[in-house]
Amino acid sequence: MVAGFVVLAIVLFWRAGDIVQPFIWGLIVAYILLPVVGAIERRFTLSRTVSALAVFVALLAIIIGGGRLIVPRIAENAGDLEKNWPVLLANATLTISNVFDQLGLSDVDKVLIGPNVDDIERQLAAMAQRTALPFAVGLGHFLLEFLVFLIATFLLLRDAPRLYEFVRRNLPNRQRREIVQVLGETNVMLGRYIRGQFLLVALMSTVTTIGLTLLGVPYSVLLGVLTGLLETIPFVGPITAGAIACLVALGHPNPFGWSQLVYVGVVAIMYTILRHAEDYLVIPTVIGRAVRLHPAIVIFSLLTGGGVFGLIGIVLAVPFAATLRLILIYVGAKLRDEDPFPQLEVELAEATEAPGETVESSRVPGRARP
Repeated sequence: MVAGFVVLAIVLFWRAGDIVQPFIWGLIVAYILLPVVGAIERRFTLSRTVSALAVFVALLAIIIGGGRLIVPRIAENAGDLEKNWPVLLANATLTISNVFDQLGLSDVDKVLIGPNVDDIERQLAAMAQRTALPFAVGLGHFLLEFLVFLIATFLLLRDAPRLYEFVRRNLPNRQRREIVQVLGETNVMLGRYIRGQFLLVALMSTVTTIGLTLLGVPYSVLLGVLTGLLETIPFVGPITAGAIACLVALGHPNPFGWSQLVYVGVVAIMYTILRHAEDYLVIPTVIGRAVRLHPAIVIFSLLTGGGVFGLIGIVLAVPFAATLRLILIYVGAKLRDEDPFPQLEVELAEATEAPGETVESSRVPGRARP
């Protein structure tokens, strides 16, 4: 029955994605902010409704303030890029052609670049025409979804303890203790991962925007936000973000009087330094190995989720895969007539171990399950 309801929910979500998406976004944002509501409720001895309302008002202020500061810059960058991409593409093509000519590879230049420039321009123009939508319809649709998102977020912030208690109370008595414990450990893993990813995206977007602005690369805000979002995809995302920034730098005259290749090389070095700083400093400190998934599984999950459910699928793909992994560990242990919880505790302990800490240090022999 549970499996049947899960399949039904997935099918409904798939077929009614546009209707369900505001509720899913509200669930994600509320999940991130629930600890804040709980802390305010305990610290100031306020009612749940007042605490949820305070956090909700702060969220509105952040959305409105961020929208007024960041969204106009992103829209301006996107508009300029839409107008100027033929010039950027022509400049980049000219630079590459000159390099090939200097290396004595003019024949390669004609084969690889010459015939493809017109095709690329035609494809981009066709894509721009296909994605153009009436502004009024798009704005009305967005405002309706945003209103549903706000209502869903506030209701979930206010009523989350009641919903959890309803679920716990209706679990079978014999399995209630184990299911509640599995849900609790899954919640620890998901909370760590989702909050860490949001912090990582914000940090990398900010640092990259500042770096590109200092180097005089155009569309720095748009490229910075894009870089932060692509950081969620292992290997492929950072390489793609760096390649896009290098292509923009290649097609834009640099303000320092350097050769164009040196300018592009500096941008590439900046991305490389930021990537290594993220790998060795940010990720171990902020996220750790929160989900303990192989990078190939992460990439597959992201591509599958994005292909089936769009942006929501990309956001939920890795948490879903990590949750499924914990459930499979639990089911496998039960099928072997073993206690699954020591293994789940070790999984969570290994995911949060400090750099250089051994796995054995987080293992307590003879530790009883709570």
